[in-house]
Amino acid sequence: MSEAQILHPLADKQSDAVQPDNNIWLSASAGTGKTQVLTARVFRLLLRENVNPEHILCLTFTKAGAAEMADRIHRQLASWVRLDDTKLAADLSAIGAPVDPATREYARTLFARVLDARGGGLRIMTIHSFCQALLASFPEEANIPPLFKPIEERDQKILARQALGDLLLDEEAAANTAIIEAIQALSVRMGEEEAEKYLMKCASKADAMESLPSGVLPFVRGLLNLPIDGDAQSWLEQSCSDDAFDIASLENMVDALAGWGTKTANGFMGQIQSWIAADPIERAGTLSDLHKIWAKADGEWRAVPKGLDKVAPHYHELSVAMYDHCRQIIETKALFDYADLFAGALNAGRAFYHRYKDTKKLQGVVDFDDMIRMTAKLLNQSNMAEWIRYKLDQRTDHILVDEAQDTNLAQWDIVRALAGEFFAGLGVNADKIRTLFTVGDFKQAIFGFQGTSPHNYVRARNDFFERAEASERDFSDLSLDRSFRSTPPVLEVVDKVLGHIGEKGLGLDKVIPRHQSHYAGEGGSVTLWHPVAHGAVSNADDEENWLSDEKRVFAQRLAIQIKEWLSPETALWLSHENRPLEPKDVMILVSKRDDLSALIVARLFAENVPVAGIDRIRLNQPLVVQDLLATIRFVLQPNDDLNLASLLVSPLLGWSQDDLLTRGYRVETHKDKSLWEYLRTQRPVAEHIEPLRNLLKMADFNTPYQFLETIVSGPMQGRKKLTARLSHAALDPLEELLNTALAFEQDHIPTLQGFLDWFDRGDVEIKRDQLEGDNEVRLMTVHGAKGLQAPLVILANATFDPANKKSGGFDIADPMRSEDELEYPVVPIRKAERVGLLDAFATVADAREREEHWRLLYVAMTRAEEHLVVTGTLGPKAKGVIPEGSWYHAVEQGLIKLETQPLDSVRWIVERTYTGPDAADKLERNPKKMQKMVVEEPTALPDWLFAPAPKEARPPRPLTPSDLGPDDASNPPPTHAVRDAAERGKLLHSLFERLPNIAPENRVDVADRWLEKQKRVTDRGERQSLIDTVLSVLTNPIWSALFSPESFAEAPIAAVVDQHVISGTVDRLLITDDLITVVDFKTGRSVPQNAAAAPLSYLRQMAAYVAALEKIFPGRPVKAALLYTHGPSLLELSGDLVERHKPRTVS
Repeated sequence: MSEAQILHPLADKQSDAVQPDNNIWLSASAGTGKTQVLTARVFRLLLRENVNPEHILCLTFTKAGAAEMADRIHRQLASWVRLDDTKLAADLSAIGAPVDPATREYARTLFARVLDARGGGLRIMTIHSFCQALLASFPEEANIPPLFKPIEERDQKILARQALGDLLLDEEAAANTAIIEAIQALSVRMGEEEAEKYLMKCASKADAMESLPSGVLPFVRGLLNLPIDGDAQSWLEQSCSDDAFDIASLENMVDALAGWGTKTANGFMGQIQSWIAADPIERAGTLSDLHKIWAKADGEWRAVPKGLDKVAPHYHELSVAMYDHCRQIIETKALFDYADLFAGALNAGRAFYHRYKDTKKLQGVVDFDDMIRMTAKLLNQSNMAEWIRYKLDQRTDHILVDEAQDTNLAQWDIVRALAGEFFAGLGVNADKIRTLFTVGDFKQAIFGFQGTSPHNYVRARNDFFERAEASERDFSDLSLDRSFRSTPPVLEVVDKVLGHIGEKGLGLDKVIPRHQSHYAGEGGSVTLWHPVAHGAVSNADDEENWLSDEKRVFAQRLAIQIKEWLSPETALWLSHENRPLEPKDVMILVSKRDDLSALIVARLFAENVPVAGIDRIRLNQPLVVQDLLATIRFVLQPNDDLNLASLLVSPLLGWSQDDLLTRGYRVETHKDKSLWEYLRTQRPVAEHIEPLRNLLKMADFNTPYQFLETIVSGPMQGRKKLTARLSHAALDPLEELLNTALAFEQDHIPTLQGFLDWFDRGDVEIKRDQLEGDNEVRLMTVHGAKGLQAPLVILANATFDPANKKSGGFDIADPMRSEDELEYPVVPIRKAERVGLLDAFATVADAREREEHWRLLYVAMTRAEEHLVVTGTLGPKAKGVIPEGSWYHAVEQGLIKLETQPLDSVRWIVERTYTGPDAADKLERNPKKMQKMVVEEPTALPDWLFAPAPKEARPPRPLTPSDLGPDDASNPPPTHAVRDAAERGKLLHSLFERLPNIAPENRVDVADRWLEKQKRVTDRGERQSLIDTVLSVLTNPIWSALFSPESFAEAPIAAVVDQHVISGTVDRLLITDDLITVVDFKTGRSVPQNAAAAPLSYLRQMAAYVAALEKIFPGRPVKAALLYTHGPSLLELSGDLVERHKPRTVS
C-alpha cells in the first residue's frame, strides 16, 4: 500500500462541513477540495465511538471515484497505526478532531476496525453497485432471478439487437406490419443506429411503457393538444371547406389584385380563384401552394409590393390575416403527421421494451437502468418496502452523496428512501445521531445526455430541507469557493466570464459567488489566440488532405507551439511548481472527439512530442485493432483481396505499397486468381508470405485469445511491430482487444468466426488510462476531464457554435399523470414540425442544452492550475465571424472587461493575454531560472540492455478439447430454431448435472420447479419434454453406473501430453480400479449411425480427453463415449478411432 498523503488543515467552511453530528448540503466550486472534505468527514465519523464502519454508506458517481476514495481512506487509516504522537496529532488537528491521548489511541485502532467490520467494512460504492448488492439481498422481493448479473455494454448491445431481430421476425410471421413499418419509418428518418438508440431509450423508461394505453395515437394527439377523433386528412379537408375557411377575404384579395393589374397580380388571382372553385379535397392538396402567395420560401410573411400597397392599402391586413390562418392550418397538419410517426414509434418502443425485458429475464441479466428502477421500486412501492427499509435502517446511519448534481431522479428516490427515516420516527428520536451529507456543484452539472439534470439536485435539496424542518432537525447549507487548484489570474477571468454569461445562463437563480484563490499573489495567465479561419493555406503534401485547410494549419501550429514550450531554450515556466513545463503538464480539451482531435494527436506525434492519444475511442476504430482483426478475417476468408492487401501493408507483415504492387500484380494469365491464390504459387515471395501460412496453421488449434496473443507475443512479434509504427498509444486498444477476446470465451463457443461476428455486432467505447504520472500530453473531452487538472490547459475548439449542434431530443410528460412523472421520448423533430406544443417543449430543451453548454465551459476553464489558452478554428460557414454563443466569444468578453489589449503574434496573428492586474501582459518566462537548466550528458547504458534475452524453453501448447477443430458440427447463424436448440442443450446439461444427486422419487418435482422458477420455462409441455429426456437416460439400467454417486459430473481434467497442455471439463467421469469411462453429452437431434460418423471435432475432443486421462491414470484403460440425448443413444469410440484422432505434435 502506498504512503498516505499529507492531511492539509481544513480552511474556511471546510471545517464546518466535516462536523460529524450535522446534516450538510455542501456546494463546492471547482478545485475547492471537496474530496478532502468528504474523506475528512468519514474520518470524523469513524472517530466517534458509537459509529460502526459498516453503518457508513458513501455513494459516488463513478467506480474510479469510489476506488480512489476508498484507497485514500484506507491508506490514511493504515498510516495512523504507525505514526508517532506528534504527526498523528497534526493529522487529527488538520481535520478538526480532538487530539487528546484517548482520541489518538482510538485513531490507531480504526484501520483494524474497518477491516474487521461486517459486510466488508466501509461501503464506498457507486449507486449502481449499491443497487446490485441490495437486489442480490432481496431477489424474491424484487422479482428478479437470485443469480442475476449486470450486463456489460457490449453484451447489452448484442442482446438488444437480438431482441429487436426476434421482435421483427415474430411480427413478420404473424403478418403484423404496424411495428415493422414504424421501425422502418424510424430508420429512414434517423438512421439505423439512432433508431436503435431511440428504442433503447424507450426500453429504459419502463414505467412509461407499462403505462402507455393501448390506443397510442389518441394518447399522442392528447399530448400534442390535437383533436383526438378523426384522421388528419379529414380534418384538413374540413378546415379548407367554405364553412371553416375565410373565403370572403380571399375574394377581397382578388379584387385588390385586379386593381394592381400586373402579370404577378394576374397569376395570384388565377391561383386564388382556382383554389376557391375547387372542392375541399383539392383545396387540401394545394393549400401549401396557395400559402406561397403570402409566405416566402423560409416560411416568413411576404411583404406587400409597393405598387399593390399603393392601389389597395387594405391588402396588407388581408395578407397578414390569411398568412396567419393558413400557417396555423399547415402547422397543425404537420403536427397530425408527426403524431402518426410519434405514435408508431412509441408503439414500437413498447413492443421492443417487452421483448427486451423478456430476453434479459431469460438470460438472467439486468442493465443499469433496471437496477436503479427496481431498487427505487423495492424501497418505495413494493409490499415489502417498509420491511426492507427497516432492515436497511438498522445498518445505515450516515449517508454521504458525492457529485450530487449528477444524480438523476430515480437515484434521488433511492437516497430519499434510505435517508427518509433520518427525519421521521426512530430516525429522529433515537439516541444515536444519523446524518445525511451531500456535496455537489450546480455549475458542474454536465451529464445531461445521461439523463441527469441539476434541477433534480435543487428539488432534492428543497425536499430534504423541508423534511428536516418538519422534524426540527438542522440542515446546514454551505458553500466552498476557495480554490486550491487555480491561481488568481485564471479565477479572475472565470469570474468575468461567468458575469458575462449570467447566473441564468447556467440555469441558476442566485448570483454566483466570486472565486477565491488559495495562492493569492501568484502568477498565471489566460491567453486568447485568434482562431485559424477558413482560407488558411496548408501544406499540399499533407496526408490528411481530406480535412479542411484551417484544421490542418491549426493542428500544425498548435503542435509546434507546444513543442516550443517544452524545449529548454523556450520553455514555459511554471511559477507555482518552480520548474519548466513538461509534457504531463499539458491538457488539451475539446468539446467532442472528431477529426480535429485525431489530427492534433498526429501532429504532436510527428513533432516528437509525447502524447497519450484521445481519451476515449471506439474499439473497432484504432488501426492496431483493425490490423489484428485483419489476421482473423484472412484465416477465415483467405481469398478476400482487399483484406489481405490491408494486412500485407500493415506493420505485422511490413510490406510497402510498392512491394504490394510488385509482388501482387497479376498479369493477364492470372487475373482470375485471388491475391492469395496467386501469391502462394510465386516462389520468389515464399519467404515473405510464410507468416501468413503460419496464421493459417494456427487457426484450427487456437481460441480467439490464443490466436491474437500468439500474434502479438509470439514469433511474429506483433506487439513490437505495431508499437514501432503506431507508438505506445496502440497498447491500450491492443490490450482491450485481448481482454475482449477473453471475455467472449467465457460465454460463447470460442471460434474465430463466432468472435469476429460477436465483435462486429457490439461496438463500444473504451477509455484510455491517461494517468497523471505518465509524462505525456493528454487530449480529452471536457466530460472526460471532469475531476482532473493540469498546469496548462488548452481549449482547442472553443469557437464551435452551439446553434449548429444537432438537437439531442427531449421527453414529453403526461399532463394527466404529473404525480407519476411519466415521460415519453419524442422522435427528433424537424424545423417544419417545430410548432405548437412541440415548439414549446423544444424551446425548453434547447434552453437546458444551452445552460449545459455554459456549464461545460466553466468545467473546462477550471481544469487549469496556472495557464489557460483558448483558441479554435472557423469553418467556411462562419465567414470569419466568431459565433456569439461560442466559448471563445464568452472568454473574449471576459478578457475585454479586464481591459486586456489585442497584441500582434507571429504564429497566431493576434492574441490577448491576462496575467493579473500587476503583471506584464505576456506569458512569463524566467531567463534566470532557465539558466539553471543544465543539459546533462546522457548516462551510458550497460551492454546487457541491448543484448537479446536468452531463449526460453518452449512451454507446452495449451489445448482445450472442446475447442478442437475444424468445427464441422453445425453452427449456423443464430435463427430462432438454433437459439432454442442451444438453450435446450444448456438446460439438459444442467439437469444431467443436478438430478443424479436427487432421490429418484423427487427428481420430477425438483426438475419441474427448477425449470419454472430459476430458468423461467413457463410452458409445462416444454418442461415435461426436457424432464422426460433426462430421466430416459438416468433410469436406463445400462448406464446407471455413469450416474451413480461414485461418478463425477462436470469433472475438470488437465494434463501435459507431448507439447500440449490438455485442459477441459468432461460431462461425466467414472473411475474404477480397472477402467476409466469418460462420457460427453450431445443434445443435438441429429444422431450419427455410429461413432465413426460423428463430427470430426467431437472425435478429436474425446480423443484428447482419453490422452489426458491416460496420462493421469497410467496403465489403466480408458473408454470414451458420446451420449446423444435424442434417442437416447450411447456411441462408444473404438480404440482405433480414438488413436487416429489424438492430438499430434505440431512442429
